[in-house]
This record gives sequence, C-alpha cells and structure tokens, in this order.
Amino acid sequence: MDRRRAVKRWHGYFEEISNVEFDHPAIPFASPVYGPVQKIRVSETEAALRKMKSGKATGPDDLPADLWKSKGWCPTDWLTESALW
Repeated sequence: MDRRRAVKRWHGYFEEISNVEFDHPAIPFASPVYGPVQKIRVSETEAALRKMKSGKATGPDDLPADLWKSKGWCPTDWLTESALW
C-alpha cells in the first residue's frame, strides 16, 4: 500500500470516529434545599483538592485538576467563598 492511500485511509477513519455523537447521561435532578445551608469550610475545600488526581479527564466544569492544584495560585479561599454553591 502506498503512503498516499494509507494517509487517505487513516484520514477517513479518524474523520468517521471524530464526528460520532455520543449520548451524554442526563444530569441528575436534586430536590431543592429549603432553609439555611451550611457554609463550606476552607479545610473541606483543601481536603477535596488533595483527593483530586492529576492527569485525569476533566469533569463537567471542563477544568483539569492540575489547574486547581497548580502552585501559581491558591484557589481554596476563592472556591470556599465563591457563590457557586
């Protein structure tokens, strides 16, 4: 098989598998929480960051654990005080 045919065949293969749409699991529904919600403590955030494994695929936020654990900044205060929750 010559090189051009091989490249064309690989191109076709990757074109086919790159354009396949996969079903994503539905986001689970949670009941609303009524009343006061306990604030997250910095120690809880630090513990969660320590449990995160580097080099793994991103989650729904599309941010890798390596970013949260990078030495360039300290996200624990920001994550703890953020109004994300």
